[in-house]
Amino acid sequence: MRSKNVPLVYVKYLNETKTDVDEIDVSSVFGSTLSNKELYFSFESRFDIFRKFVHDDLPAIDLVICAANRDKQIKPLEIKLTTLPDNTTEGLDESMYGTELVIRSATTRYMALSMAQSIANKGKRAKVKEIFEPVFAKVRNWDSKAEMLQIAPQVIQALETFLNEFKKFQTPILVQPVWKTVGKTPVLAENCLDIFVWSDFALTHLFLDSARNSLGSSSISRQLRAALRLSRFIYESAKSDKVYQAPIYDGMTYENQNDKEFAISGTKSRGLMACDRLIKPAISKNERVLGS
Repeated sequence: MRSKNVPLVYVKYLNETKTDVDEIDVSSVFGSTLSNKELYFSFESRFDIFRKFVHDDLPAIDLVICAANRDKQIKPLEIKLTTLPDNTTEGLDESMYGTELVIRSATTRYMALSMAQSIANKGKRAKVKEIFEPVFAKVRNWDSKAEMLQIAPQVIQALETFLNEFKKFQTPILVQPVWKTVGKTPVLAENCLDIFVWSDFALTHLFLDSARNSLGSSSISRQLRAALRLSRFIYESAKSDKVYQAPIYDGMTYENQNDKEFAISGTKSRGLMACDRLIKPAISKNERVLGS
């Protein structure tokens, strides 16, 4: 797609209820105009620039874009392979197909780290602290389900305020190739491949709506947990230079397993990704790479 100047689909955060689906060139996603031959693609690596934001070990991310000689890291990217349609949309009209997204802990950590980089200067951090301080200043036990349930509505409101206030700093973080098949068969559709890119801020849409809907429940869903974890990470990033990740991502479980953060079905993701290219992907099954 880069060799043929085909832009990728960019899912951005618009407001607390909507995404903005646009286009983005591959160079902007890579964070570099260097050619592929001048880049090195380091898979399952740590993005060392983010080490300055954490006290403990930095997890690996799917891909780190580097200069070819590997002396400079440029951009971290999570890769999420998906198929279209998923089990929840295979029986619907083709125009209503959607993809399932299963989000792991490393994805939400790098989302939070990417946001922390956006608010790294002193002035921004002060504003972020003002947003979250009234909610979090008196928390006694972050692992207490009862205490977190009590403040959950205020946490969601503070997180939405933060996202709306700082959305101009959002940046690509997750690359989602979409393979379209004929129904749920293994046969590729005529137009079978496209790539969607999510910004760090837009990823919050994968859990925010479900988190809101779970308010008032006696339990903390995986989606609400993701909102609580992100909010605490951003708050602690605003208070100090570095954050301890373990109490947030290994703790704060609220009776949920830590095998994954959460999953979202195609019936829900479709509205966030809706565009013509979700119905008809840009790349056909007979496409050839230039020079091949």
